[in-house]
Amino acid sequence: MTGSSSKTKEIALGDDFGDVAVKANGVRVEIHTDGSVVAYTESDVDAYTNGAVHVHPAVNDVGEPTAKGERKPGNRMPDGSVDAYTAGAVKAHAAANDESKSASLAGFTRLEPGVRMRDGTIYAGISPDTHKPMYATPADAPLTMKWKQAMEYAAKLDAHGHHDWRAPTKGELNVLFQNRAAIGGFNDIYDSGPAGWYWSSLEDYFIGAWAQQFNDGHQFVDARYYASSLRCVRG
Repeated sequence: MTGSSSKTKEIALGDDFGDVAVKANGVRVEIHTDGSVVAYTESDVDAYTNGAVHVHPAVNDVGEPTAKGERKPGNRMPDGSVDAYTAGAVKAHAAANDESKSASLAGFTRLEPGVRMRDGTIYAGISPDTHKPMYATPADAPLTMKWKQAMEYAAKLDAHGHHDWRAPTKGELNVLFQNRAAIGGFNDIYDSGPAGWYWSSLEDYFIGAWAQQFNDGHQFVDARYYASSLRCVRG
């Protein structure tokens, strides 16, 4: 299997189509709303995912697995995982978008925080809230800003071919802090003032919102009318 080519026919059904099964060229592929994929084939499988890849003995698209205790064909898997029923090889790759734009990992298949994806975004780690891969912009927003301005900026951001940017949650902000050296571009200089604090999306009390200082990781409820930095994320 050599991956997608310019001759590959694409069928775009949209993001709200629901569970769907496609059968072509003797292969059946199930695509579920949670992002998991089940493939039935006698050939090789290339999986571009940050989830798990489960390999099973080959079965037809209506049969039962041969080994006792195996998952039955069609069972849903965790978010982003791939179930492959095949007699061929299964090759796992770092997650890629539907244009096969994946990070160059020098032969490694495990995606690590700090890897720059082909679209220019930075893999930041797994979100503790969505439990999905999280990607960050390669740099902070140009200026420090008040909390409401920061939320509006993130919601309107159109960057690197994506329109679903947002401010990180409180937990996601701490993931950014923990991986700050690998991701890069953060203001973590001691006593750097407002630029060294980063907004989360979590409000608190009447005039406050959670922020985190990136020189020591301290999280604190700050007044929303103060200015702080913002690093946008998606995923």
